Amino acid sequence: MKNDLLFETCIYNLAKELPVLRKIVGLTQKDMAEILDVSRQTITNIESGSTKMKWSLFLAIMFIFSLDHNTSEYLKTLNIPYSNIKEWLIEKRKED
Repeated sequence: MKNDLLFETCIYNLAKELPVLRKIVGLTQKDMAEILDVSRQTITNIESGSTKMKWSLFLAIMFIFSLDHNTSEYLKTLNIPYSNIKEWLIEKRKED
């Protein structure tokens, strides 16, 4: 899978499910924004699809929700190609 397509797929799928993930752990948009050090409006825009999240924000959100068992299990049901992300991260580490 080409990196651009990988990024688009992952970002789209996570943004679409972000409200559900937040509700599972009881986070408001404001809470999420504070954790990620962005504005609440940024979270609102990502969830509504009017703003595309950055890849670094995607990775941070994935990390946050992977820490909770319930959201971790929910993440596994999403159409996010984990093996492709892992390959990308391995390639990225080799570049640095």
